[in-house]
Amino acid sequence: MVNWLLPVAMFPKTFTNFFFENMAQIAFPIFLIFVLVKLYLQPALVNELVPERRTLQIWGAMAGIQFILFGWQVIRHNESIHTYGLLHGWMAFVQLLIIIWAAYAVQKVFIRDGIDVEKFIRSLVVTLAVYLVFVVVPQLLVTLHLPFTGWTNALAGLFERHWADRSWYDDGSYVATINRVNGFEPEAPFLVMLLGLVFSPVLIGIVHEPILRRLRIGRQLQYMTWFLMVLLTFVFLSVRASSGYMMLALLGFFTVISAPRKHRKIWLSIMAAGVVAVIAAYMVVPFVHDLLDRWIFNKSGTDNRLGGTIGLAKTFLSHPFLGVGFGNEGYFIEQYLPEWSKHNSEYINVYSKMAYPVLNDMLGWLARYGAVVVLSGLWLLGGLVVRAVRAYQNILQDERPVASYYRIALRSFTIMVPLTLIVSCITQINAFSWPMLLMYFFYWRVIHLAEESN
Repeated sequence: MVNWLLPVAMFPKTFTNFFFENMAQIAFPIFLIFVLVKLYLQPALVNELVPERRTLQIWGAMAGIQFILFGWQVIRHNESIHTYGLLHGWMAFVQLLIIIWAAYAVQKVFIRDGIDVEKFIRSLVVTLAVYLVFVVVPQLLVTLHLPFTGWTNALAGLFERHWADRSWYDDGSYVATINRVNGFEPEAPFLVMLLGLVFSPVLIGIVHEPILRRLRIGRQLQYMTWFLMVLLTFVFLSVRASSGYMMLALLGFFTVISAPRKHRKIWLSIMAAGVVAVIAAYMVVPFVHDLLDRWIFNKSGTDNRLGGTIGLAKTFLSHPFLGVGFGNEGYFIEQYLPEWSKHNSEYINVYSKMAYPVLNDMLGWLARYGAVVVLSGLWLLGGLVVRAVRAYQNILQDERPVASYYRIALRSFTIMVPLTLIVSCITQINAFSWPMLLMYFFYWRVIHLAEESN
């Protein structure tokens, strides 16, 4: 079942608004079945899924604080269309905790040894290849006005996630309606986050692992990875989102600095050649010139993002320690929005009638949970990074095939963490999607396994 974890997580369509979004996706019941079958076959694993007392105490304290914050805000400001509401908001937060535990449980019972780590990494590469070839590439062809709309609309009808009250899907799919690539995600930037944060760090780890070159299967994996990296580069350049160009630049940077020292000059030369090629294309190819002008140099429509970011910053500064509570931030963003950011059609027709969305995740976490929770989380994350680096150094000279996959995952983790934090300070990263949660706990399991392998 390890091979099926990521494929199942790739379908974000929600089937009800009653539950928190992850619970409303097909992955949740399937993962539940997977875990139950595994526990039936190996009943001893049940004890490993019970959270430690300290974890339960922390979760209980967080749920209690959130409930108090919800109640306090309702007393002060009454119910508002800009908040989740007392009961709905608190239940959504509790469901989020359940989803986090479910992702933990999935990886805890299925990632048990080096063989499982290898299977998961290989399934990640295969999943990405299938997703790009059958979903993303046909969408790219649609943007070039080639006749693949029937295929993309059929898949979108089954698997594409939609935002409510948006006209982006009126012609059968996102790509058919507004001519931008989105995979199965609700909009193009979410596809960028999926490809850039979930898959790309592992691809970088694979191409930097020298032991794989000595193994026939390892060489095949690296050849496929090279192909996928080239294809991803084209996708990021063609996705028609400024986040795609940002992600490509950051991935290029981390590819160079994470490379073995003797190969860094080669990678730096490759990246420099790529930059020169893009500059030349911008100067010579009209399509590329218009594309980069629209989404980078002359980008418009940023009032909501800039205004929302200012609103979140002021919300955090007004409640710096414990935040305003999960789902309450929309009311405060609305109060702190600059007046100049309210004079656009998206705000007038959408954001003014709902809870203002969090468009900057780092500021969103600070506004919701306060500095106490966020800094504690960053401290724990920093501890995991230190452990990952130590584990990597301890197995650096280990030439066993299983050690090579540990190194791939550990290197990927040390790329994903700073990459995620940087991007979260700029935009949304869809941090609690199923693919992201699976990767968090996959890396956590690999750190434990790599430490135990010494």
